[in-house]
Order: sequence, then C-alpha cells, then structure tokens
Amino acid sequence: MPPRSKSQSQSKPRAAGPQDYDPTTQFLYVPHTVTFLLAGLVALAYFSHPLNPPQRPENPVDAAQTAYFNAKTGIWALVLVFLGYSVVQGPSTKMVRPHPAFWKLVHGMTVCYLLFWVYMLFQNVDDARLFLRHMYPELGVDLDERSYGGNCALILPNGGGINWPVIKATIFDEFVVAHTLGWWGKALIIRDNVMLWIISISFELMELTFQHWLPNFNECWWDSWLLDVAICNAIGIVTGMWTVRYFKSKQYNWRGISEQPNLVAKARRGLLQFTPYSYQDFRWETFSSPKRCLQCFFPAVIILLFEVNHFFLKYELWVPPTNPLNTIRLSFLFLLALPGIKEYYEFIDSGDTDLFRKVGTFAWLGMAVAFIETLATIKFGHGLFPQPWPKHVLVAWGTVAIVFLIVFSTWTVRFYRKEGGGGMGGGGQRRQTRAKTRRS
Repeated sequence: MPPRSKSQSQSKPRAAGPQDYDPTTQFLYVPHTVTFLLAGLVALAYFSHPLNPPQRPENPVDAAQTAYFNAKTGIWALVLVFLGYSVVQGPSTKMVRPHPAFWKLVHGMTVCYLLFWVYMLFQNVDDARLFLRHMYPELGVDLDERSYGGNCALILPNGGGINWPVIKATIFDEFVVAHTLGWWGKALIIRDNVMLWIISISFELMELTFQHWLPNFNECWWDSWLLDVAICNAIGIVTGMWTVRYFKSKQYNWRGISEQPNLVAKARRGLLQFTPYSYQDFRWETFSSPKRCLQCFFPAVIILLFEVNHFFLKYELWVPPTNPLNTIRLSFLFLLALPGIKEYYEFIDSGDTDLFRKVGTFAWLGMAVAFIETLATIKFGHGLFPQPWPKHVLVAWGTVAIVFLIVFSTWTVRFYRKEGGGGMGGGGQRRQTRAKTRRS
C-alpha cells in the first residue's frame, strides 16, 4: 500500500491518547481494564469466602438474620460490580471533567436507578414502603404532611398589626435555601432565561392544580408568587445565569500540573479540574418556530414530571422531607441532567429532520426514568386521593387547553404559509446553518 501524503494524513484529526496528557496525570487516563478486573475478582473472592463458607446457624432467628444479611450484601455487591463495569467499560460521553470515568459512573448509577423503579413498579404501595425500610429502617411510618396555607393573613384582625410569626416561619423555613440552590442548579443545566421562567411559573401552576391532594402544595398566594417565584426562583435564576456567563466568557488555559511553576499553582490547577473544560451556550430560541416551541416544551415537561413526582412519591411512600433519600435523588438527577440536557439540545439543534435519530445516552435514560417514575406515582397513588377535582381547576385547564390550541394552530398555519410551506422555518434554517458550520 503506498504511503499517504502529508495532506492526507492531516485530513482527519487524531483522537487524543494517553501520550497527549500531562505526564504527571497521564496514568489516570489509561483504562487499566485488566488491573481493574483482577482487583475486582480478588475483592469478590475475599468478601464472599468461597473457600471457607460460613455455616448456617441452627437457631432459626439467627438463621433468618444471617439470610437477610447475605441477601442484602449480595444485592449491594451486584450493584457495585455493575458500577465498576460501568467505570471501566461504560459508554464514553463528551463530559471530561473532573474525569471521564466519573460520568461513566453516573451513567451506571442512572441505569441502577432506572432498574430500581422498574422493580418498584411491580410492587404494591405497602410492599414498596416496606422495601424502603431496608435502606432506612425508620421509614414505613405514616406521616403528617405539612401545610403552608393554614394562615395566610398578612395583617392580623382587629388592628393586631403585621402577622410576623407566620411571615418569619415561612421566610426562615429550612427549605428556602435549598429551593434557591435548586434553581441555581437548573440555570446551569438549561442556560436560558425564557425556558427557566416557563418552568418556574409552570411548577407554581402545578402546585395550584394538585393542592387539593397534597397538603405540601397548599401554600399562601404570597408564599407561592412572592417568596417562591419573585424571590427564591429569581435569585437562583439570576445568579445561575451569571455563573453561566462567567464560565462562557472565561479564558481557559489548561496547562498540565507539571508545567505549573510552584506548589500553590499546582494545587490551584488541581482544583480547576473540577470546573468545566469549556462551556457551551444554549440558544433554545423557544418561539422561533412552532416546531422549535414543541421541542423546547418537551424537556420542560420532563423536568416538571421529576419535580411533581418528587412530592407525590414522598407522600405516597411515607418519606419525610429530611430523609437522605430526597437529597440523594435530587443530587443524582442534577448529575444526570447536566449531560442529558446537553445531549437533547444537540439532538434538536443538529438540523437533522429524522425524528427517530439516535438521542444521547443520558437524555434517553432521563426520559425513561421520568416516565417510569410517573407510572409508579400513578400506581402508588391509587385510592390515596379520593378528593374530586375542584371545578375551578378543570375549568381553568380546559380554558388554557382551548386557548393554546387556537393560538398555536393559528401561529403554525401563518408561520408555514409565510415560509412557503417548507416545513423548516426560519429557526430551523438558522440551526441547520449552524450545524453545517460546526461540521465544516
């Protein structure tokens, strides 16, 4: 075979290999698959005692406890083996910080979480509550849900002045800071003011819709629209978008640790490993065309499903707000959404008109988890909410649906008639142009 010319050899970019990394950290980017396999087998052999298996106790109580311990240990070992496999052999993503293996681990955790809800989907609500006790023995006890709308008066009657006890109890609630941080995190994920405010207002409407079922959604009007939307959500969105602009405008210089002049600089470079390698701007252009509008509404619906499911599952499975399961779930979904939203954005922004083209791994898993959680929410809630739908809720959403259909249909007809019936629209043409520019 004749040797390739210099121009031919430079036509395709070479994939980064271990030799391209800093010498100090180069070993961290070598797969070590055989070493990992041998270490895993040694660990399994050590903890499973294959050469000296323990005997079953003769006492029935001790035997039952031993069987329970062995079953629980075996399940956790199964999960850890799968996560180890995911770290070494899992699918690669475009996320490289702090390390590609971290996002492979997140992928494995997502699959485990998905399988957990598939299992829960085939249980009844009583067995599901008992199953959670295997993780936290204090669960499985009926809870009194807190209602925030019991006393909404800002001014006390008979000249009693301002109702400071209620205002202070609401403002200094333990979840106000978590609420604000949550919207800061959503801003880092979505990176668009319009989309963020659509989700923010929509969730408050979800609270009004389901407050006759969930006491936790029964809030005062000023709690919902002033404290939540105008203050907490606004602070989270504004600070989050400021963080997005900071990362976007930052000049990135990723010199290796070995190239740093002193120990302080090396430590600073090590900490920078936990910051983004680069930051892409998301231009959702929600109302650039009817098609784009529906494409942008879809992730908003998925996020709302996760939010609403959180409160319903917490109520149905008797999980108190302070239980670590809530924090673990929200942290996990944040890690899932970071690459998931990016993959979905690239999916709709590529200019490809094939609806059934492959979507990214994290986006696919996020959609699957959201819908399976919703199925579990519906199943576990059967018979728990005997209250009928309030008439004003049905009338309000019926009116919204009719108005939306009329406005959206009119907009669609006028938009595509103006575009000559091409089906792509100005927004789609701009996105196709950007996609061609990226490929060139």
